[in-house]
Amino acid sequence: MNKWIGMKRWTVETQVLVGFGLAISVLAVVGASLYRTTVGFIDTSAAVARSQQTLTTLESIYSLISQAESRQRVYLLLGDEINLAPREAAVARMNALVAELGQLTTDDPQLRAHLPEFRQRIADRMAMLDAVLEARRRGGFEAGQQQLAASPGRDEMRKLNELVVFMQGELSTRLEQRQQAAQESARRTLAMLGLLLVLVVVALAALYARIRREALERRKSEERLRAVVDTAVDAIITIDASGLIESFNPAASRLFGYTAAEMIGRNVSQLMPEPDRSRHDGYLHRYLKSGERHIIGVGREVTAQHKDGSRIPIGLAVSEMRLGEQRLFTGILHDLTLRKRAEARQAELIDDLQAANEELKNFAYVVSHDLKAPLRGIGSLSDWLLSDYADKIDDQGREYLTLMKNRVSRMDALIDGILEYSRVGRINETRVAVDLNGLVAEVIQLLAPPAEVTVTIEGPLPTVVGERTRLQQVFQNLISNAIKHRDKPEGRIRIACADAGSAWQLSIADNGPGIEARHHERIFQLFQVLTPRDQKESTGVGLALVKKIIELYGGRVWLESQPDAGSTFFFTLPKAGA
Repeated sequence: MNKWIGMKRWTVETQVLVGFGLAISVLAVVGASLYRTTVGFIDTSAAVARSQQTLTTLESIYSLISQAESRQRVYLLLGDEINLAPREAAVARMNALVAELGQLTTDDPQLRAHLPEFRQRIADRMAMLDAVLEARRRGGFEAGQQQLAASPGRDEMRKLNELVVFMQGELSTRLEQRQQAAQESARRTLAMLGLLLVLVVVALAALYARIRREALERRKSEERLRAVVDTAVDAIITIDASGLIESFNPAASRLFGYTAAEMIGRNVSQLMPEPDRSRHDGYLHRYLKSGERHIIGVGREVTAQHKDGSRIPIGLAVSEMRLGEQRLFTGILHDLTLRKRAEARQAELIDDLQAANEELKNFAYVVSHDLKAPLRGIGSLSDWLLSDYADKIDDQGREYLTLMKNRVSRMDALIDGILEYSRVGRINETRVAVDLNGLVAEVIQLLAPPAEVTVTIEGPLPTVVGERTRLQQVFQNLISNAIKHRDKPEGRIRIACADAGSAWQLSIADNGPGIEARHHERIFQLFQVLTPRDQKESTGVGLALVKKIIELYGGRVWLESQPDAGSTFFFTLPKAGA
């Protein structure tokens, strides 16, 4: 599988070369097999020819012995020496064939092992015939007949015949084995040749299919790439090492006002204003010579020129690629006109925002000085009336003056709350590491809860990074609300913390009257209170201030409560370093 995946990464040219190499290798194997088979067939044919010649020689030798014996019988009957000439010729021919038989059996050690016995039997038989011939010459016909009758000629001839038949049988068996072996080798070679040819055909067919499929995939890939380039929102331009444009997509036509036919083959510097137009070819030549990069591989903002001569701010990213020995450069150009307008508009809005912030600071100054001054006068006046005219004011008058003084104090607290709310996110302190254990202890000491209220810190609190004053306002508002709104003789307030991953989840729970679910979101809005202000003094700013501070730190605040079951306020703060 890995080899096949690796093959997919080969180029088509490499795969073609591999296919031809495979075919040549198979042909080489086939050629070697055919050569071996041919050589084996030639050797087998030569061995068969020698075997057949050996068979013929054995038959000839036996036949010549029979001829010599027959000629000798004629001489025994007639006594004429002329009848011995054919006998001598047969014996001479026989001796020559016996010598030739030794040469024919050089590659057959088993048959060659019987040659000494074969020669000896021939010699014994010829010696018997010579003894009969000699007796005929010396003693006449009767002596020759007696010698012939006395010699074991028939028995020797029979043994010789048996030996010849045995040798012929062995030779025929080996001849048949060689022929069968040659035929089997030929069949194997043909089978292997057929198999290799099939494998070559299959491999070449698979290679052709693979190359064809890759060609189709490459064409589809090129079509997809062309579709991507043609439908791209950004302009894409490709140039060669001389700066001449090779491709110009439709987005480039829309950006510059030129058609692709107008720009392909022309220098890309035509799209640049002076002095960049005159310098471009020098930049490109210097890069090709030294490799020193100014734009290539580095995105930057430049100014281009439209067909109508107008300037266009663009973001340009240029990359280099190589196709064989050819070096090409692709530029992706993004029109920054809208962004530049947005940046200009943003700068105007920032200036307006800064002016509004300045006005807000002035308003805060007016509120804290000009608006509070009459309140202080009204408060002082009510105190003066209660002190100097106590004997002239009845109970109802004193009640009205006290109510007026309380309303002045409420208005003063409301102004302070509004000022604090407006400062959150606008006036920032230095953020430092704040140990909440010490901070909460200071808040409790500052609030000085009555003896019937118990504040418990469950477990150690973490250290967070933030503005100490803002964090103090969060705990002070939540704990003071729990103290202020208690409805039981003994108030219990629990402060706890839990790990919430990248943040700490803190909670402040009380055993107060609880809050209905329909008010859980409303109480975090500015100036929203649930009890009449004459019953519970409240500005409606505290929880809104808590929500704004917590959200400023990227956390959130929420409430879990039911009527008569107490309330638990949760909020999260990011961990130090998060």
